[in-house]
Amino acid sequence: MRRLRLAFFSPFNPEKSGVSDYSEELLPYLAEKADVDLVAGPYKLSNPAITGRFRVLSAAEYLERANDYDMPVYQIANSVHHHGYMIPCMLARPGVSVFHDYYLHFLMLGLTLMRGDFAGLNRILQATYGADGRRLAYGLLLSIEDPYRVSLVQPLIAASRAIITHSECARNLVLGERPDKPVRVIPMGMPENEFVDQRDAMRVKHGFGPDEIVAASVTTLSHTKRLEIVLTAMALLKDSHPNLRLVVLGGGRPGDPAHKLIQRHKLESRIRFTGWLSATDYAQVLAAADLVIDMRYPSGAETSASLFRAIAAGRPAIVSNQGSFVELPGDVAMKVTVGPGEEHQLAETLSKMISDRPRLTSMSDAALAYATSTMRLDSAADAYVETVREAIARPLSSSAEPWNFAGSPSAIKRTAWASVYKLSRAVFLYRKYGWTDTVQRLRGEAHVRPAGLAKGAVR
Repeated sequence: MRRLRLAFFSPFNPEKSGVSDYSEELLPYLAEKADVDLVAGPYKLSNPAITGRFRVLSAAEYLERANDYDMPVYQIANSVHHHGYMIPCMLARPGVSVFHDYYLHFLMLGLTLMRGDFAGLNRILQATYGADGRRLAYGLLLSIEDPYRVSLVQPLIAASRAIITHSECARNLVLGERPDKPVRVIPMGMPENEFVDQRDAMRVKHGFGPDEIVAASVTTLSHTKRLEIVLTAMALLKDSHPNLRLVVLGGGRPGDPAHKLIQRHKLESRIRFTGWLSATDYAQVLAAADLVIDMRYPSGAETSASLFRAIAAGRPAIVSNQGSFVELPGDVAMKVTVGPGEEHQLAETLSKMISDRPRLTSMSDAALAYATSTMRLDSAADAYVETVREAIARPLSSSAEPWNFAGSPSAIKRTAWASVYKLSRAVFLYRKYGWTDTVQRLRGEAHVRPAGLAKGAVR
């Protein structure tokens, strides 16, 4: 059978994204089964193992030679910064789309409202919700509508010949909107953690005491990642478990409410924020931890790559009982119900786990077994190739209609819509994080590259 030739769209390192690491780990396995070129955004890739093995194109270069490829493969997640550059290609050349999230509101709002394209957002929502779409569009413009309750993915589903998800949860959401769309669940593959048998050495290296119980929070510091719930649980266990420590892995800023919680409960000596870590340091800290915590609500039906890395390191987990987390085996992850009393339930669950060393050991063994049997990169690569071949054999659906993200023809209108959205978003962020962290987040967003095609990208 002839080898496929694929164009692989994704963020790559040094872009700080879990999808960057996932793609770079998957690519060597995929390259054993197909010829793969990479299509990246306008930055210089930093991993010599990737740049030394794969040809890297800009989005514009891909469009010039798109007919040379059997299929593009698009890694799609909820960031206009990391994924916006690929959307024009996706609309022009539908392919196999890998949805790392389902509620892709930051991506889609970045393509529309952030650029002042209120009309584009309105078209998308009216196609999905009919007459109610305009009300939802105004609600999102003013940041008074919860984006996790609004689906914006119709254009991306339509512009996909097939879709890959990492969970049944995400698959069911796609099929709920488009039951005719081919959707395949491919579990997220993860490499083995090379430090898993070096726990004591890693604890010394990263400054954890021999008698400390180390819980690692493995999510970014978005308000949906429930850090305040975790901090409150830590406060509840402060006296009964004086040797319990929390290390928060991931980028972002915790926000003023989290800082105030730490100060109020005098948790400064119990909490460590690492900031963004290299892949090696991240793996080492996971190996040093006793367990991990991943609390999320609301959910974008995302698959948590950080949690899967923890499972691959044999770390027992406590997670929110919602979204794709529901699918995790009970002997790998204990689940906390979202809602009133959540922090008390988390504290009780955490106390039970750290007080029962045999149970922790048993869950660690189960996590490693689950990773070995389910989270395999070679199996994922096989499934990618099968999905692409099936998509090639299937007639191209007329549903892949072009959606226009060009915005309003009037520059004045574009500026006005964008200004209203940015102001309302600033107010929303202030309510969640306080002024200091809001300013930092808005500064970061101000440096986001335009979402359109990048010309003359540096390689």
